[in-house]
Amino acid sequence: MKKSRWQRFKEWWTIDHVVDVVVDFALLIFDVITSPILITIRIIRHFIGDWVVGGIKNFIKRIAYWFARKREYRLKHGHGIFRTYWWLILLSPFILFFLFLWTAVMVGIAEDFNTILELILTGASEAEWDKWIESD
Repeated sequence: MKKSRWQRFKEWWTIDHVVDVVVDFALLIFDVITSPILITIRIIRHFIGDWVVGGIKNFIKRIAYWFARKREYRLKHGHGIFRTYWWLILLSPFILFFLFLWTAVMVGIAEDFNTILELILTGASEAEWDKWIESD
């Protein structure tokens, strides 16, 4: 029996494919926003890009599959959401707080990255570093 296009599309639309499409789309948007990147960064990104993208995709896929397995188990045994995810619900404020801190640190590093890179590449003296630190 020949499958319709819609049936083939529904079979293709798995957790793996959804995660791949979402991550690729997010990375594409990130590329468009940060288009004036240094050539060396592009070269480094080319060589480790597959490793980083693969790691991000695998991490997200593991989380998605974990939730899918938990849902199957929960429905099979008739458990409620709180009984299944109680520890995740209780830990969520701490998880969100650490994600917020990590984001704040990454944004802080990104804001001064060009200045720090310039000081390193030009071989800035200690006095120039002190002047830069005091200007903040």
